[in-house]
Amino acid sequence: MRTRAALLRAGAELLADRSIDAIAISEIVDHAGVAKGSFFNHFADKDDFADDIAFGIRQAVELRIDAANEGVTDPALRVARGIRGFVEFALAEPRDARVMLRRASRAANADHPLNRGLRTDLAAGAATGQFRIPSIDASVLYVIGVCQALLAAIVERELDRDAAERLTREMVVMLLGGLGMDEDTAERVAGQSAVSMGS
Repeated sequence: MRTRAALLRAGAELLADRSIDAIAISEIVDHAGVAKGSFFNHFADKDDFADDIAFGIRQAVELRIDAANEGVTDPALRVARGIRGFVEFALAEPRDARVMLRRASRAANADHPLNRGLRTDLAAGAATGQFRIPSIDASVLYVIGVCQALLAAIVERELDRDAAERLTREMVVMLLGGLGMDEDTAERVAGQSAVSMGS
């Protein structure tokens, strides 16, 4: 278990700067300080390895968002707070955000287990008429796309907290509008999510 953890830590550090295709297995094991043969005791190949790293990071972010949304029942506010959770993560952990972005296409499946909470919130909003959406699948992908764009802007442009907050508020308002909310309500929810997240 220690070997696997060491490999995952090393991989996260290396993936922050380069794609998995640009990293040799020998570099990963050297960086981890483990024997070369041990890599294949834990991972089928480099893609499997990189996916495990990104999954672990995304899972940790989802757990934080779930905790932040505990007791929040309004689907729109939950979605807005979820987006803000990703922004907070990118500001606090830019290296891990880069790693997650490199493997983002792997979780860009509307049925991916890590998207279960988002699906539930979107379905709840659609059921009450708060959201007017063509389908849950399309809406999940829409929200994922906005989150990825925000993460990329924050880590690539190295936005400070104020700039990230302004951009996030604008993007949340646009996203909620795209889900069928009127602009005034979207503005209110975006503002409420900022206050409730401590921004």
